[in-house]
Amino acid sequence: MSNWLFPDRDVSGAPDDGVDPADPDVDPAEANLDTEATHVEPLRVDAVDPGTSILIAGPAMTGKRRLLFDLVGGSASKTAAFVTTKKPARKVAAWFAATRPETEVWDRSVVDCTGSAGRERRSRTPEIDDLRVVSSPGDLTGVGIELTGVLREWHHDSVADPRVGLHSLSTLLMYTDLKRVYQFLHVVTTRVASVDGVGVYTLDVSAGGSAHDALKQLFDAMVEVRPGDDGSEFRVRGGDFGPRSWTTF
Repeated sequence: MSNWLFPDRDVSGAPDDGVDPADPDVDPAEANLDTEATHVEPLRVDAVDPGTSILIAGPAMTGKRRLLFDLVGGSASKTAAFVTTKKPARKVAAWFAATRPETEVWDRSVVDCTGSAGRERRSRTPEIDDLRVVSSPGDLTGVGIELTGVLREWHHDSVADPRVGLHSLSTLLMYTDLKRVYQFLHVVTTRVASVDGVGVYTLDVSAGGSAHDALKQLFDAMVEVRPGDDGSEFRVRGGDFGPRSWTTF
């Protein structure tokens, strides 16, 4: 399959970095990161069909990353890859590990395009098995090459139910135009589906957001998130893996 033949880049790990709920970079909706607290009970992560692409959309600071971790964490083979555009790889890996039992059995890859590449290359963390770095969220070609390298390895190894999480599309839209992000997502969602993987992507939205309207057509299902009286609420559209009415989590 010629579309997997992209060159790999030489990468190494990142420093161990524990999860500090007091860290101002931690979403308040995610401050308690123990396994039981972060599992969203009405979300049936094992009911997501292979090849499904899911958009998690809602206002900022409503717990979208928490839902992404739960959906990616539903991989039957415990195989996951993250593309992080906002927080360094070591933080994303540590946060995800804090939500998973038996974290040592996971195969975790991270594509870090936050711009902290040099720092990440020179360090190592046990929560990341394969770290790949891209200089900027605006380098969509670089992100695509590195993620495709991960997908190619999964394809070669016939990995079952691998899952990809990208947080966040909003950062990509700050660095490049909507048309390029749309084209990038079209390629990525197709390639993830070609290995029978599940792709989960987050997007900050506001009322009347044109990016949300344009991008949502690329996805098979959408998880809508909003603030509620008793905390954040979500509902699932286009899939049978969660509630269709607004549910607090």
